Amino acid sequence: MVIRLILRVLVGTLFVLSAVAKLVAIDDFELYIYSYGWFPLGMSYVVARLCIGWELVLGGLLLTGWWKRLTKTAALLTLVLFSLFLCYAALNGRNESCECMGRWVDLSPAESLVKNGVLIVLVLLGHRRDAACRVSKACRVSKLVVSIVVGVVLMVTPFVVSVPDSWGFGPNREPYGEVELREATMADGALMQMGVGEDKKLVAFVTPKCPYCKLARKKLDGLVKRHGLEEGSVVYVEPKDIGEELWIKITYGARPLMLLMDGQEVKATYHLRNVDEDEVADFLR
Repeated sequence: MVIRLILRVLVGTLFVLSAVAKLVAIDDFELYIYSYGWFPLGMSYVVARLCIGWELVLGGLLLTGWWKRLTKTAALLTLVLFSLFLCYAALNGRNESCECMGRWVDLSPAESLVKNGVLIVLVLLGHRRDAACRVSKACRVSKLVVSIVVGVVLMVTPFVVSVPDSWGFGPNREPYGEVELREATMADGALMQMGVGEDKKLVAFVTPKCPYCKLARKKLDGLVKRHGLEEGSVVYVEPKDIGEELWIKITYGARPLMLLMDGQEVKATYHLRNVDEDEVADFLR
């Protein structure tokens, strides 16, 4: 009995820790989901948070020991579904971190499969059927109501703690050095030499060590892949490419700054949080 309790609490704690780790690194997790091209960018934000909320619910049920048979079934199905996804990732050569434990522990799909296998064994060992315990109908109803309320709260928590970008950020015109940009896209200009200023491009001004710039690259690379855009339709511009002084004059030091350009004309501007997937894809096709 004590051993089963310890195993159940251990698995529940791991589910909760996994959810918290993903929530702390939510940007990486949602972009990892988006990178597969199954969902639009806005839906990827939602799917990521639903996964986190579900792990919190499972972890809570395991820790409380309520609805043991239902919880055991749900935990096993969840681990099996996650494992099938990891198999798909491994078979498709996706060896990068699967974000299962966020930034806390980098696990490849193969390593995460082993982790899931261990958890499945622990769930089976920690959830044997106990003797029936008689409780009043009123007690069962109260327990059900509390479970539903707490479950809803846990599912909503990721959306409250980290509001999806598509919900919290609308269209916004980012400032940039218009004169300097125009000069840089003229003949012999620094950007013209990079292929910017002649046709339709999304020009992303980034720096190598900026974490938000790395997220912007992931987001734009996923967008290009999902919509089958031409190679070179997105151009990344670092200070070393055009000179730090000119880069700062164009961006005012803000990064990442993304400009949707038709030749020398800027059609839209974005920062990391308000990239309009449909607008960018339709424009660059």
